[in-house]
Amino acid sequence: MTSSPAQPYLKYALFCRDTESDSDDDLTFKGIIDLVELPSPAEPAGAENPFLAQVDVNLAFCIAGAAPGNHHLMVAIKAPGIPLDTPPPQAIEWEEDILFQRWIKTFRIPVQRAGTHVAAILLDGTPLGEASFMVRFKEGD
Repeated sequence: MTSSPAQPYLKYALFCRDTESDSDDDLTFKGIIDLVELPSPAEPAGAENPFLAQVDVNLAFCIAGAAPGNHHLMVAIKAPGIPLDTPPPQAIEWEEDILFQRWIKTFRIPVQRAGTHVAAILLDGTPLGEASFMVRFKEGD
């Protein structure tokens, strides 16, 4: 038998196209995203058109081990190129006897360059972990 960590921790985090939960509260991830291939852009990103594309994704993640009480949850998207605006932290309440909480957040992530796109997950300002996917541009068929 193992013991749980004394601090909050990220049980899992991944990008996917969709999720489904059944009556037993089993969660299914559909279309897990680890690579996004996009057509090569006709022109590079610039001042007038800073984004080459946008990718619609769901970020599914689960946090366990938080102490009961009020907390702040933040998901910051990091992508190659100019920095993206970080959303304000979300106030959450962790009730007594809660082992873990799941979240599924929808994002439209702007693509400025090929490379690794990351969602950093923080609780009360402490980084718990990340989920990521790669963007690659493919040459004409």
